[in-house]
Amino acid sequence: MRTLIALAFLLFTPTSLGKVEVSDITVLQINAHWNKNNDIDLNGLRGCKVQYGLLERQSEQLKKQIHYVPVVVVYKGNKPIRQWSADLSFKLNIDINEIQQVVDKL
Repeated sequence: MRTLIALAFLLFTPTSLGKVEVSDITVLQINAHWNKNNDIDLNGLRGCKVQYGLLERQSEQLKKQIHYVPVVVVYKGNKPIRQWSADLSFKLNIDINEIQQVVDKL
């Protein structure tokens, strides 16, 4: 009887306890080394992976696509969903809450 109760307890115990769910949403920021003082602090974002890359370390193909840095891109899987780019001032005027709203909708 004890074995049956223990088995029932194991079967109906949530298996997600203690596990961290890996999100397929990624927020990527690319900036140039010379413009690092205009980085956007993305550390407060929840429900996504945050990645950072220097433009100088990217492929030539990607470098040709980026006209102004910094640039922030939200990906779901491998598909870009939303992008923000700086203007001629090389500053990105965006509130982290706007990025979080995009992540939350996904």
